[in-house]
Amino acid sequence: MLPGVLCTVIGGFLLGLVSRENIVYLYADVGTLAGRADVTREFVAKELAVYNVLAKYFARCFIDTGRNGPVRVVAEVIRCLERLRR
Repeated sequence: MLPGVLCTVIGGFLLGLVSRENIVYLYADVGTLAGRADVTREFVAKELAVYNVLAKYFARCFIDTGRNGPVRVVAEVIRCLERLRR
């Protein structure tokens, strides 16, 4: 079952856009994200929960940016997109 917001007119429009794309979900743990952001840890935790649900439905690849350096993350994104193009 999809989150309620996706059942609205705007949500339907966004679903249409997202369904045609190859979504790569870049994520990290709450502590890492909170350290990178200028918002509270609680806000990051709530935001991460929402994004995790959306990623469950739409992401084609999942890449942890908290455990890998920038060069490795970019390499993984490229590999993912190349695999999806085939």
